[in-house]
Amino acid sequence: MAKGKINKTFVDNLELPAKGQKFYYDDVLMGFGIRVGAKVKAYFVQRDIAGRTVRTTLGRHGDITTNQARRTAEAMLVVMRQGVNPNERKRASQVRSITLGGAADLYLADNKLRAPKTIKSFHEAIRLHLSDWQKRPLAEITRQMVYDRHRRIGASSGKYAANAAMRSFRVAYRRAMRQHEDLPLCPTVNVDWFPEQPRDAAIPAEQLAALYKDTQAMPNAIRRDYYLFVLFTGLRRNSAEVMAWEHVDFDKDVLQIPNPKGGTTRAFVLPLSDYLVDILQRRRVENEQLFPGNAWVFPSAKAGSGHISEPKLTPKEKIAMAVPFSIHGLRHTWITAANAAGLSQYDIKMLANHSLPKGDVTAGYIGAHTESLRASQQQVTDYLWNYIIPADGA
Repeated sequence: MAKGKINKTFVDNLELPAKGQKFYYDDVLMGFGIRVGAKVKAYFVQRDIAGRTVRTTLGRHGDITTNQARRTAEAMLVVMRQGVNPNERKRASQVRSITLGGAADLYLADNKLRAPKTIKSFHEAIRLHLSDWQKRPLAEITRQMVYDRHRRIGASSGKYAANAAMRSFRVAYRRAMRQHEDLPLCPTVNVDWFPEQPRDAAIPAEQLAALYKDTQAMPNAIRRDYYLFVLFTGLRRNSAEVMAWEHVDFDKDVLQIPNPKGGTTRAFVLPLSDYLVDILQRRRVENEQLFPGNAWVFPSAKAGSGHISEPKLTPKEKIAMAVPFSIHGLRHTWITAANAAGLSQYDIKMLANHSLPKGDVTAGYIGAHTESLRASQQQVTDYLWNYIIPADGA
């Protein structure tokens, strides 16, 4: 342990080591020292507190003078002799400074790819229901406050909005906890979550024939084929909306989905069943007559994008239908049919572009094999058709 009278001349003459660090201690003020690394010289103060050696940095040489560092060390050693750990005090100060707004920024700035819809929902939940907390330190937001706010949102905006707001709060808080380990447990542990029922439930198999009849009665052939394509593929709404002819390979009977939920890193190739190919061939012929040169599989003359957009059923259409449905409900129906048709969970996840289970060693070795998945896709198509047009014609 090197010692010496730490002054400006002493520090200036210290050589930077090629690697590692060297510590020099003042021979007058016990606990005051300078740490010399390959690029930086930094003053520190050190003392045992409760049987443990505590060292804290005072500042870099050049940013503060030697005399300033010595005076700061003298004052800090007085506090440390009283059993106060300056590092813990610093962490506590940092914890008090991180606000909900800061935590939200941390959450959005990480490297995880999120769909624009996810980011929009997060922003809206904070803006609409938690805006008055954005400048409040997280450490000051108590369990009781979170409980009360959740109940209040539920009463004014509904249980789904209340749960969504608290989920947004929770993901931001948990991201902040990774950076500030001294934050208390997330106060959403005190939330009594409102029960939620799936709002886009799968259509029962015995209603598929009526559903098909409803879609066939639609005057707009493009919307009709869009709904059927989603039903027979389980594609998400946006992925089906933005289908372009450049992504359809009729030679291999596959469809490329270049930018699904989760971004381009989740891009995948969807094998097509015989009926799906029929839909696409029909659309190619009819589109050329109605929208010559249009790049989209499901074009629209009204949408500024040139393709079908937000193709939800109107209230009038829902009343007229025997089986009203939502777009996501059609996806649920495909997944339910895939399970009933006997597909493995791995095949269902790959065709639906769901992530394979984390921690599943087997899943880590499974790769997408187009022809094997095509057989599974055809199996689901046959299952659906069996209920739409039973083999006995009933």
